[in-house]
Amino acid sequence: MLKRFAITLFIAMLIISLSGCAGTEADTIGSIEEDIIEDAAPAEGGEEEITEEAAGQSPAEEAAAQEIIAGLGRDPGTQYGYGAHPPLTKVLETLVIRDALLQFKPELAETWDVSDDGLTWTFNLRKGVKFHDGSDFNAEDVKHNLLRVSASSPDLFGIMEEINIIDDYTIEVKHAEPFASFLYSVAWAGAAIIAPEAIDSEGKVTEPIGTGPYKRTEWVTGEKMVLEKNGDYWGTEPMLDTITLVNIPDATTRMLALQAGEIDMVIDTGGIIPEHVAMVEADPDIEVLTIDGAVPHYMTISTAREPFDDVNVRKAIMYAIDTESIVQYALEGYGKKMTSIIPNSESEWLHPENLYEFNNPDKALELLETAGWTDTDEDGILDKDGERFVATFLLSTSLIGRWPYLTIAEIIQDQLSDIGIILEIKVVEGGLWSETMRGGGADFTLRPFAGISPHSRLYSWVHSGGDQNLAMGMNLDNPEIDMLIEELLSTTDDAAAKELFYQIQELAAEEVSVLPIYDEVLINAVRSNVKGYRLHPWFYVNWEEIHIESISE
Repeated sequence: MLKRFAITLFIAMLIISLSGCAGTEADTIGSIEEDIIEDAAPAEGGEEEITEEAAGQSPAEEAAAQEIIAGLGRDPGTQYGYGAHPPLTKVLETLVIRDALLQFKPELAETWDVSDDGLTWTFNLRKGVKFHDGSDFNAEDVKHNLLRVSASSPDLFGIMEEINIIDDYTIEVKHAEPFASFLYSVAWAGAAIIAPEAIDSEGKVTEPIGTGPYKRTEWVTGEKMVLEKNGDYWGTEPMLDTITLVNIPDATTRMLALQAGEIDMVIDTGGIIPEHVAMVEADPDIEVLTIDGAVPHYMTISTAREPFDDVNVRKAIMYAIDTESIVQYALEGYGKKMTSIIPNSESEWLHPENLYEFNNPDKALELLETAGWTDTDEDGILDKDGERFVATFLLSTSLIGRWPYLTIAEIIQDQLSDIGIILEIKVVEGGLWSETMRGGGADFTLRPFAGISPHSRLYSWVHSGGDQNLAMGMNLDNPEIDMLIEELLSTTDDAAAKELFYQIQELAAEEVSVLPIYDEVLINAVRSNVKGYRLHPWFYVNWEEIHIESISE
């Protein structure tokens, strides 16, 4: 089966190269011609040789053996540094998890409560749980992991003054001040509980030894990961014996492999891209699955680069862009318009008004004229002091294989052209993309962002010290926004927090350092003999419930 997949991969890449739509990574794309994100490139060394023995038996025998092959657009082992992405592999588990409605549910903690003053959290842990190495899970392991994660991410859990072990299955965390997003943080995949024996003296994970229904038995970086059933799992016994996750960065190749029966599923956010849905749906042996996701997609604007250091110019870009046409044409309806930096999935905190006024090109031209940009020589291009208005849109190769970012950028290119701005689209490999954006070397980019909590989303994107604000070269520095976000993080009263959320969103919309382009509709697909797969907005895979239906069934 995997040998046939290698052939499909070669054919698909040949078709793509002959179509002339790829170009070199640093090419500037012309006006007619594009993951919480990872930029790992496929491992070098060419196609992997798979023997007939390794390829498996007949389809009926494979189904009886409960073995499955799933394709996705990234390596499921590189994010977090754990060697196994928790939602995609179910190798690692957290104290608390969020269900398909994004409500908090027990996982390794059976119950929890917080003191009236918001300072002390108590978790009652599940008993009878074992790590994959056979060791028992207890409160010491939780303390070890809280300290491990907080050492590398000091702001994640707030200011923890004490971590007290009450008994083997009860742990208490005391904060110096209330930390409103603490429960979101312990439910985050990066806070997964890992056996202390699998963590070295520097706090790095050497092997993903967790408590989940599956354990990792093989990982070829950039290529594949093999998971096997954990026979000692504390929960419902998994139905699949073996899961192979295959990294297929190109969207067309993923689709062809599924249609050819070389993989059984396409999973993950950005699994099936919108333009492929009709072709996949036409196959009677494949079922397309969709759900409103919790992954918004943002366009960033560098506020430190001229002319975008002028807020009127940034607002003009907003007015020139029509996000409804992006949803209609680039996403073919598989997306939702956003009205604020907070996505629709976080509706409890979403501002009730539409804070971003898109698709008003006349207003865009007025603001540009105010900023000194006019078409003095009537060639259709704006200019100022003898310089034409040229901007750069930088895209990452690791993202354009999972989302239609190139198409979106081309639509925006046309819309900016209508108001006299030349937009040059460049595609580079992921590492260079990250380096260039952090260094302020491009004006715009697109990226997804699942986030940890609504609170941390605002911090990440519009606080002066936010990781995304800095990593994407936006470099917004608004003291009022900073002050309000810091107040929000310690506010546990919902009414007061909501008012702060609204104020911050309003100020963020005035700054226009980031544009909310769309909320993703997650699209996956399975072959008709795959049963039990239920989509999750955060792309968790319910592997323990999935099985292959045999022919006799």
